[in-house]
Amino acid sequence: MDEIYERLRRRLDELATGFPATKSGVELKLLKKLFSPEDAEMFLQLGLLPETAREVALRTGGDETAVASRLESMAGKGLLFRQRGPHGPAYHIVPFIVGIYEFQVNSLTPELLKDVSEYYLSGLGQTFHSTRTPHLRTIPINSGLVSSLPIAPYDDAVAIVERKDRIAVAQCFCRKAVRMYGKGCDHSLETCLQFDSYADYYVDNGMARPLSRDEAVSILTRNEKEGLVIQVLNSRNIEAMCSCCSCCCGMLVALKLFPAQFRDPKSSYVCVSDALSCRGCGSCAGRCPVGASKIKDGKSVLREEKCIGCGLCVTSCPEQARSLVKKSPDRLYTPPESLFEAYADMSAERSKREGIDP
Repeated sequence: MDEIYERLRRRLDELATGFPATKSGVELKLLKKLFSPEDAEMFLQLGLLPETAREVALRTGGDETAVASRLESMAGKGLLFRQRGPHGPAYHIVPFIVGIYEFQVNSLTPELLKDVSEYYLSGLGQTFHSTRTPHLRTIPINSGLVSSLPIAPYDDAVAIVERKDRIAVAQCFCRKAVRMYGKGCDHSLETCLQFDSYADYYVDNGMARPLSRDEAVSILTRNEKEGLVIQVLNSRNIEAMCSCCSCCCGMLVALKLFPAQFRDPKSSYVCVSDALSCRGCGSCAGRCPVGASKIKDGKSVLREEKCIGCGLCVTSCPEQARSLVKKSPDRLYTPPESLFEAYADMSAERSKREGIDP
């Protein structure tokens, strides 16, 4: 039976963030918890392009009814992604992160979290943080925080929401996971916005509830007031928008713990401070999620190399002494068109690196 799970592991290891082998074999233990042998076999027969049950059945020689039942069961368990289409639902595989793991938001258990934590420390974390192409990127809540315009349409959180037709809100996966350990913070739990086919998937799977644009903007505004960092999946066609805290969010925790590894984050904006207007009240330092702002000799001091361009210090400054500016042209970041292009870029980076230095 282990053979099918090892084949599944190798397939997942080809995708974006990888799924490396470890000495302990905890990765196979994880796969056995999530996938039946039949699920694993079906996953191995699918690709990154969406296919209907009929198309999969014709290609693999399977019975269409049985294939449809298996695909829908796997999508319902968060093992595949489902998209609505003119010929019915279509399905395709996704990486373990960001993908299968996050889709377990309604199925989290202390046992699953323990295994994932062990795996992260013993192998997954290394591949997860090994690519220059990030999973998430930080954006300001709106263009009003940026003094040097124009701001790219994929960098304005409120504008992104107002362009979307289908929106849903889900509980924060990271915050929910940390609370399951009996720790965490008192920030709101229902904070993460899904759009378009992601909204459909989350709502259809009972992981989120639909929202109007006005409701979504209201949630986003509340999140910003709480001091949560707006991070979106790394694409120009935004599929999801997280509101992250530095106490629970894995990405922000990594930025604080491993600053050298995460220098020059993929944001096109950086904070600047007007020393003459600054009164040293410390509001910026209290709001900064990555420790980029400090108070020294009665004035705010910014460590630009750590700034992620979130703008939280801008909105909290009572003297309006802070603003965001665009980075130099050579440091501006243009994200991939879609999340799946970002996945492909990550996979290509890993393949190239591992081919050179196995």
